[in-house]
Amino acid sequence: MAASKTRIDWAFLLLRVAVGGMAVLQAFPVLRQAHGTITLAHATTWGLALGELACGALIVVGIWVPAAAGLLAAFLGWPLVHGWLHGAGLLSNLGGLFRLLAGLACAIGGGGKWALER
Repeated sequence: MAASKTRIDWAFLLLRVAVGGMAVLQAFPVLRQAHGTITLAHATTWGLALGELACGALIVVGIWVPAAAGLLAAFLGWPLVHGWLHGAGLLSNLGGLFRLLAGLACAIGGGGKWALER
């Protein structure tokens, strides 16, 4: 049975809100705890959190969804790839792998009918 166009539009909307909202909610605690001396590690962490926050907000409202979700997948995928290169198992971070795959699905699917860019 083929899905109706309305069901697909609702699926894109829910995927967009889930992926973007998750990214925004993950970035807030990192930015709220930003204090102390500025080192390269802190600056990198804060930059990634700001990028995740910006991409998540763009995805939620539906502006430049494929590009923002692609960048978000890169932000979320880098720690996984870094761990794999240093000997972590393929399924050692299931939460990160799920977020990466959901971000890629959002990048491939786009904003859908109810995105602001339409």
